[in-house]
Amino acid sequence: MSKKRAWLGSLGLLLAALVTALLLAEGLLRAAGQSYYWAVAKRPDPVLGWRPPPQVQAWQRFEGEALVRTNALGFRDDDHAPPKPAGTLRIAVLGDSFTEAVQVPLAQTWWRVMAARLGAGAEDCALTPPVAALNFAVSGYSTAQSLLTWRNHARRFDPDVVVLAFFIGNDLSENHPALDAEPLRPYFRPPAAEGGALVLDDGFRRNPAYQAATSALGQARQWVLEHSRIAQLVVQARDAGRLRALTAAPVAADRAAPSEDAATVPQEPGVDNAIYGPPDSSAWRQAWQATEAMLAAFAKEVRAAGATPLLMLIGTGVQVHPDPRVPARFAAALGVADLGYPVRRLLDAAARHELAVLNLPALLSARAERDGVLLHGFPGGRPGLGHWNADGHRAAGEAAAEHLCTMAAEALGAGGETVQARD
Repeated sequence: MSKKRAWLGSLGLLLAALVTALLLAEGLLRAAGQSYYWAVAKRPDPVLGWRPPPQVQAWQRFEGEALVRTNALGFRDDDHAPPKPAGTLRIAVLGDSFTEAVQVPLAQTWWRVMAARLGAGAEDCALTPPVAALNFAVSGYSTAQSLLTWRNHARRFDPDVVVLAFFIGNDLSENHPALDAEPLRPYFRPPAAEGGALVLDDGFRRNPAYQAATSALGQARQWVLEHSRIAQLVVQARDAGRLRALTAAPVAADRAAPSEDAATVPQEPGVDNAIYGPPDSSAWRQAWQATEAMLAAFAKEVRAAGATPLLMLIGTGVQVHPDPRVPARFAAALGVADLGYPVRRLLDAAARHELAVLNLPALLSARAERDGVLLHGFPGGRPGLGHWNADGHRAAGEAAAEHLCTMAAEALGAGGETVQARD
């Protein structure tokens, strides 16, 4: 019995030492400000597939750097009361990582830049009411998820304008399950008949990945990730290793970044080159059909709620490269005349539904060429590729403000009262 008591006593001391060490490490990591946003950002959601947890704060440092805070709904923004304050112009923004924009500080996001340039005291365009931009974008979201976010969250805040930010690089492929590898994503299929409603495919709820994430064990794992800086550090180290391996690996000919070498077949990370030409398979044709049907539904539903819809097209890095030879050689390597097919088709679809469009690929490519600046990419990454840097967000925010100011002036000229430009 004495040996057993001694063994149990030693085990107890070992466990106590381990717990003390973990608590000390946790405290030191918190004191050092260590956290990792991507470890916590994907809490399962029965409607949207996933959504960041509410009221979290964590760092994102792999591409750019920003301290990311979420509000009570889990979106990267301040909290807003659903009842709109009297005399306030509300602009709701929907989209993916280009709009959640965890690569830059909150004040540098395009929608904050836009609101500042539209608000009282702005030099170029000051609107009579105070302007508030409300963000409902989440990294990785598709058009279907943006539309569901509008229906389930953004609509309750009574916005005057709703901006759907559409990233040409992958939103199309994310709108069809055969082209998409994300197991936690809902989809919409086009109406079965003319004038019918979109058909929701929420089969992700039956996917083993979702069921595992929502099981007792999965929920416990998510809780640990959200509350333990040690767990976040482990995930960060894993992701850093994967990123180093990807960066160190030789770039295959069919995965080469846009470059001066026309002999390579270029490829932007995260972008499918199939977007640059007409659909060549049934999956791509269905992805386009679903996308166009969702744009029509977006325009109709936003108008029915008494708001103004706006489609904001976001181009790929090569589409807005400051050196015009880069997109020209990119197109030549792909065997297409230019990289404008998806823009032209989306503009045509929007015109059919009288949906206003902000054509950022055209505006930003002209600005990048004029100023000689790369609007995509960060130090340590591939220049001109990836997400918008601070210059890209500034350019996009200024373009959005100018577009909305023009819309306001036209509404005023037509006798509109909702949005008015100040003299």
